[in-house]
Amino acid sequence: MLEKFSFYNKSEMRQWDDFVKSHPKGSPFHLLSWIRTIQETYSFEPLLYVYKNGNGNISSVFPFFLIRSLFTGTRIVSLPFSDYCGPLCNDQDEETELLGKITEEHKDQVRYIEIRSVLSDSCGFVCHNYYKRHVLELFPDLSQLMKKIEKRTLRYSIKKAQKSGVEIREGNTLRDLDEFYRLNRLTRKKHGVPSQPLKYFKYLFEYMISKGTASILLAIWDSRVIAATLFLKFKETIYYKYSVSDPEYLSLKTPNHLLTWHAIQQASSEGYRFFDFCRTSPDNRGLMRYKEMWGAIPSDLPYYYYPKVKGTTSMEGGGLPYRILTKAWRSLPDAIVEIIGPKIYKHMA
Repeated sequence: MLEKFSFYNKSEMRQWDDFVKSHPKGSPFHLLSWIRTIQETYSFEPLLYVYKNGNGNISSVFPFFLIRSLFTGTRIVSLPFSDYCGPLCNDQDEETELLGKITEEHKDQVRYIEIRSVLSDSCGFVCHNYYKRHVLELFPDLSQLMKKIEKRTLRYSIKKAQKSGVEIREGNTLRDLDEFYRLNRLTRKKHGVPSQPLKYFKYLFEYMISKGTASILLAIWDSRVIAATLFLKFKETIYYKYSVSDPEYLSLKTPNHLLTWHAIQQASSEGYRFFDFCRTSPDNRGLMRYKEMWGAIPSDLPYYYYPKVKGTTSMEGGGLPYRILTKAWRSLPDAIVEIIGPKIYKHMA
């Protein structure tokens, strides 16, 4: 039986999270804490579909957001601002039924439906197999991990950062979050894309970082925070979600390499089995190479669309429209970027 859970019903949300934690394909992007962070930041309407078996127990969940935008149109996405998320089903027939009912219910109300997940049965959805996901298997023995990494570049950069006096520490206070946000704006401007609003990271702090299901590592040199990384934690995996840095020190002090190595060491010592580098555009060859230098194994990360491929996530990084937009954004004055960037970002969901 198909139901919709209420985002504001605590009992239903506990059942939702319990199922996500028990499902082998559950991820932090399926959790209520992540869904709540997005909802309270952007005021999108959550659509939380649940399938219950004959005993009244949850056997499938399927989270969506209904997104209304004057600029990019109305659509349904599972889930916006998430590397991957989609149906968690114990039975393929249930997934097929869920997709059919959701499509039928919303097809006349939205421009398209987007699912960031592998589907057992496409059910009329069109596959856009563009992104890659990189995952590194961890071992308690650090020497095994050291054998996986690319020796010349990574080891040199790690030692360079250490000799330069770069230090790594945990940064899970609101003041540390402000430093992270400062670097995030610099990094996004460098890449030619709008940045998230500050309140997004404050909700992430409230619902995940303060609860220990996310964390920030800071790279500090001469009392300055010059780089930072934000990680999500779920079951046996650490998720490398956001990496930010001050471009002035990026090559001079190579803090990102030391940050990543510290995070991998820490994850291994804490008993995690996998280090997920999350989504990468294959056109970003530098980032693809960086993740593979750590020994992370790439795999396909297909997204599915109905009735056809649309939206910002379908824009390939090597395409002309994307290159034009990013070049234009880099040329804007910082004052304008800081004002309009977070407002534009919402419409990119």
